[in-house]
Amino acid sequence: MKRIYPNTYSSTLSSWVLLIAKAIDSYGCDSRELFNRIGLEHARLRDPIARFPYPAVARLWKVATEETEDPCFGLTVASFWHPTTLYALGYSWLASYNLEEALERAVRYSRIVNTAASGVLRIEKPGKSYALIVDGGRLNPHPVPAAIDAALAMLLIMCRAAYGEDFRPLRVSLQRDEPDSSNRFTELFEAPIAFSQAENAMWLEPGMVSEPLATANPELVRINDRIVTDYLAQLDLSDVSMQVKSKLIERLPSGNINESGIASSINVSRRSLQRRLKEQGMTFTQLLDNTRRELGVQYVRDPQQSFNEIAFLLGFAEPGNFSRAFKRWYGKSPSQYRQQSFS
Repeated sequence: MKRIYPNTYSSTLSSWVLLIAKAIDSYGCDSRELFNRIGLEHARLRDPIARFPYPAVARLWKVATEETEDPCFGLTVASFWHPTTLYALGYSWLASYNLEEALERAVRYSRIVNTAASGVLRIEKPGKSYALIVDGGRLNPHPVPAAIDAALAMLLIMCRAAYGEDFRPLRVSLQRDEPDSSNRFTELFEAPIAFSQAENAMWLEPGMVSEPLATANPELVRINDRIVTDYLAQLDLSDVSMQVKSKLIERLPSGNINESGIASSINVSRRSLQRRLKEQGMTFTQLLDNTRRELGVQYVRDPQQSFNEIAFLLGFAEPGNFSRAFKRWYGKSPSQYRQQSFS
């Protein structure tokens, strides 16, 4: 994989910025001129893993909305979405078992798009409802409405790419004021739209979210999740949990997993590792268990993998240890879970 140099500032992935440039050009405006005005290097859009400073990208959103004179500019940006827009995460999304898993993956790895995006995208399940919320207030500077529109619209388009054109949210709420061309939102989302609301959210039918997807492919999920994890581990050296997770995925099949060895592999002491993980609200044991849990369900959903092989790949000394761990994670034995997944 191409070497990624860590950033000391909040940054945005170039393939996401490329959508803004394509949208600007689609209005007959010159994206190169706008990039130059703001101080962004347009040529870097050709590098799919380059990063742009987020404050400058936030200014680009504002200037682009003004230049195009389109209050629905964000919807145009989203229309240019392609699986590579989110690097390997786009392919993990399409290969996810169901939309719930895909959305959880987007929340978990949202920092690949913007390193300042922790907590911006979240899932809430009040009662029997299912809501996907975009909290732009967590970003500094705050994004303009067009950027929020683009995020929700792109998530909608991604859901349809995986589920099918029949995918429709129950309703959508937006904090922004209602624009003159609000019918464009209704036409795209095919759902009731409410403006000037307390939050930016897309409400989904729980049954639709949990329905298995025809595009599911556990092997592709594992491969692309690994690429995303390694990318984030290189990108942000302060994110010790992502660095540890990358090393765990690499070393699990060897069975040689211990806290001291992992600490040494990322050039910190065991005590420093414990302290830094604690600052992120977790322990090494919890991170190991979570990593095994995420990988374990992907392996179990792959009928080509025997349960003995899965135990080995997850670093368990005995298949029985894996079976007991899996039942603790999912309330079913691996064989029961596999059978229900394909029934």
